[in-house]
Amino acid sequence: MKNIFLCLLLPCMLFGSEIVFQFKSPTFTGVGYSAHKLTLEQISFNRKKAIEDEIESAQIQAELADERSAVNTFLSSLQARIYSELAKQVTEQLFADDGLDTGTFAIEDSELTWYKSSDDQIYITINDLIDGSTTSIVIPIGSLYIPPASTDTP
Repeated sequence: MKNIFLCLLLPCMLFGSEIVFQFKSPTFTGVGYSAHKLTLEQISFNRKKAIEDEIESAQIQAELADERSAVNTFLSSLQARIYSELAKQVTEQLFADDGLDTGTFAIEDSELTWYKSSDDQIYITINDLIDGSTTSIVIPIGSLYIPPASTDTP
């Protein structure tokens, strides 16, 4: 019986192998080490990028909050109204019969010059004082119909 038991157990022992300790980390074995390093670098890069994006987002939100403050909104509205009134006065001066024939004024970094010519045209020139560019506008007032001001009251 002992022999039968050995005969059954012997084939199992023949197929067994020696137990050998192996590291599972690619850092120690070298197998898959480059992929392991790339994964670590990608994780580090993504973490740094997320922090930079969060800081940039916070800065943009702070700038927008400053721009939307009550004082800045008021100043922006005031500036728009002043420019609108200035444009109205220039337009009235250009098309008035008793207005000036020429004029010049500066606004921020630009200079605006206009004059009425004898050929019923208004020439407007806008010079950018920073980059030296020039914009010219010609308005043919002889072909425009501008109704006279009415003094009659109904």
